[in-house]
Amino acid sequence: MKNYPILFILILLSYTTSAQTIEFKELPKEKYIDKCKGAWLGQMIGVTFGDKYEFRSNGIPILEPLDEWTSEALKRSFEQDDLYVEMTFLEAIEKHGINISFEQAGKTFADSKYPLWHANKAGRNNVRNGIMPPLSGHPRFNPHADDIDFQIESDLFGIITPGLFKEMQQLGEVFGSIMNYGDGLYAGYFIAGMYSSAFFIEDDIEKIVHLGLSCLPPESNYRKCIEDVIASYHKHPDDWLETWKFIEHKWQDDIDCEPGNLVNIDAKINGAYVAIGLLYGKGDLKKTLEISTRCGQDADCNPSSAGGILCCMKGFSALEPSWKDYLPNIADKKFIFTNYSWNTLIDASVRVTEQVIKRAGGTIENGIYKIPIQEASPPPTLEQWKNKHEIFLPPIPKEIVSKWNPLWKVKSCKKSNDTGVFPNKFDRDNILIITPPEGGIPALIEYYSETPINAKQLLIETCSINNKPSLLRIRVDYHVVQEQTITDTQWTKISFNIEKWSGTLPTITIEILPTENNDIAIVGFGNIVFQ
Repeated sequence: MKNYPILFILILLSYTTSAQTIEFKELPKEKYIDKCKGAWLGQMIGVTFGDKYEFRSNGIPILEPLDEWTSEALKRSFEQDDLYVEMTFLEAIEKHGINISFEQAGKTFADSKYPLWHANKAGRNNVRNGIMPPLSGHPRFNPHADDIDFQIESDLFGIITPGLFKEMQQLGEVFGSIMNYGDGLYAGYFIAGMYSSAFFIEDDIEKIVHLGLSCLPPESNYRKCIEDVIASYHKHPDDWLETWKFIEHKWQDDIDCEPGNLVNIDAKINGAYVAIGLLYGKGDLKKTLEISTRCGQDADCNPSSAGGILCCMKGFSALEPSWKDYLPNIADKKFIFTNYSWNTLIDASVRVTEQVIKRAGGTIENGIYKIPIQEASPPPTLEQWKNKHEIFLPPIPKEIVSKWNPLWKVKSCKKSNDTGVFPNKFDRDNILIITPPEGGIPALIEYYSETPINAKQLLIETCSINNKPSLLRIRVDYHVVQEQTITDTQWTKISFNIEKWSGTLPTITIEILPTENNDIAIVGFGNIVFQ
């Protein structure tokens, strides 16, 4: 017997023992393809279900009836960035292989010609200027690092890693770091982790949500937000709006790339809407899409991810014909900015998936994928974006608003020298002045606290600061209950009957919008009191 060094023998024994303990689970290739097709079609369905509502309702849920969806709407999916950007990533993997480097991924993205926004745009510009990932997505160079962008595009990395959470995170980091960091990167792991798990789960959507959550560090704010969704779901299992309100009031802090604007592309808020849709949809596709759309904000991306995850779990063959009737008519049409049609997309996904399985130590035998069992677990924790609150100051910070009235907060307002809290102005000792941001978005203040028992009315003291007519709209729990025009600089008391909500916890919002004959609304508020 040769005298091998003791260390070599120990390493060999350790390797042998480790190899013997690897466990596998089986996934028939036919079943993988069925679920893969479900995943891609679910995205196409979801994005066209919600595209009419994208950023049309922000900070307020959509409560009115939604337009009817038919499968002919799938035609619109071929022009959606929710799909063609992730297909850019798929093409990059096909070109460079599954061991693609950060730089190769970044340069492929930099060569894209389509329009981009927020984190994607900043990340691509960084790479074009020589700042390669992962720095291109770091908040030092990208002020959109926590935005939704990678969350939108991460579906691919779950689709090509069935049950392979470590492989998902490895590939996700390479591409997600181009444009995002921290919670923005974890957002993609959450979405992709749900897809990865859906290949081995048939009818337990809550389990899928939990497995996606297990792919995030416990200290991540994104994870804490989704944990709050789950906790509220168990408390209010049949009322998605209660969970929406809870998340809105706890996590909607306006610390994003558009402070003062109700539009919020923060990843965790929109990720919460995906989770709300999945949990309250309870496995019903139409209900899942409706709820994730009604949550508002990025109302096409969120149902796209929710629909993709649910249809991955169900599989293409299980979907009712009404969801896919029109697909054969467009199956050979290419998604813009890509070389993929529906038919070639599935084939490409299968090719890459089989490479990933083999790299992970799995095998493909007689049409069966033998996949190493990988536990859903968090990646190494990235440092938090500590000075984010210093960069994205809201137009009127809450500590300033509290000097006017601590029970109300400003959710939407343009930053201006004319807005804020002012003492001794317009014959009042303490007033709040707000004006709407650009783009037809209302200025908005909100009350979310228990109303006094036996309160009969809410008195609002207000006036027009610029002597132009403005529309004042009052909502209770997001339903419009009263509208009134504010016409001049004379202080007016508006009375609203609150008896119906006395002693309860309603959300009361007051919106300010310019009227048709006015280009800008500037409105002041004095006392707002319950009586």
